Amino acid sequence: MKSFYRFVIGIFIGAGAILPGISSGVLCVIFGIYDKLVNSILGFFRNVKENIKFLFPILIGVGIGIILFGNLLKTLFNMFPIQTKCAFLGLILGCVPNLFKIANSKNGFRLHYLLYTLTSFIFTLILLVLESKFSNINFTNTQEPLFLVLSGFIMSAGIIIPRS
Repeated sequence: MKSFYRFVIGIFIGAGAILPGISSGVLCVIFGIYDKLVNSILGFFRNVKENIKFLFPILIGVGIGIILFGNLLKTLFNMFPIQTKCAFLGLILGCVPNLFKIANSKNGFRLHYLLYTLTSFIFTLILLVLESKFSNINFTNTQEPLFLVLSGFIMSAGIIIPRS
């Protein structure tokens, strides 16, 4: 039963890896497996049998989650590009009030919170302008080693490091 549960968690983690605005690391924290997952990976050779027993269902679930949700997202972006983008934008914007509530709950409002928010907003607008300017360039087919290493690093950070 635990293996099936880990498999299902793996599907959600795989979906979180490709869905915009969702972090797999945060999903690991939500499901309560973050510490065990990191310890199993870092200490893999200390107890190989136990770590494989823990990691295997998760990894299979991650693979299936990436394939399922990747195909679903591809279909949605091809058939309904504006609606799909608006849905993700709405999901992300819908979290903003809760983020403000959490950020202000301990120490109250701080001016630098607003600065971080405005900086992120401006950075997002710059990325949107750049996307429209370079939309005819296909960056996904590049095989430059530096590009691949940088992309892998960013993806790993997004998966492993939870945002809190």
